Amino acid sequence: MRLLLDTHSWLWWLVEPERLSKTAQEAIVAFDNELLLSVASIWEIGIKYKANKLKLPQTPEILIPQQMQIDGIDTLSITASHALKAAALPLHHKDPFDRMLIAQTQLEKIVILTNDIAFTYYDVDTLW
Repeated sequence: MRLLLDTHSWLWWLVEPERLSKTAQEAIVAFDNELLLSVASIWEIGIKYKANKLKLPQTPEILIPQQMQIDGIDTLSITASHALKAAALPLHHKDPFDRMLIAQTQLEKIVILTNDIAFTYYDVDTLW
């Protein structure tokens, strides 16, 4: 299964894995799952870190690529079609980063690991 980690899911996996459900933890460590982290999440983490709204053990520039390599997580780039889809989504969710993740999940036909209830208002496959 191709599995996109929502920003909070990746952060919880990194610093507070006990906050993830047992199902989420098992999905992350399953060898047959392809784990993805969106560029939107990387951007969001960088912005929140710079604004002192997010504490991390290292700077995002060091931590993110290092931890992605350790965990075998691939980057999901943002394409023009992702951006256009995100802009066209109904406004159930107003967070632009989450709207991008929803668009990517729909267009790439992948599952998103999230406990954000707003994702259920969209036609996406979620796992939690």
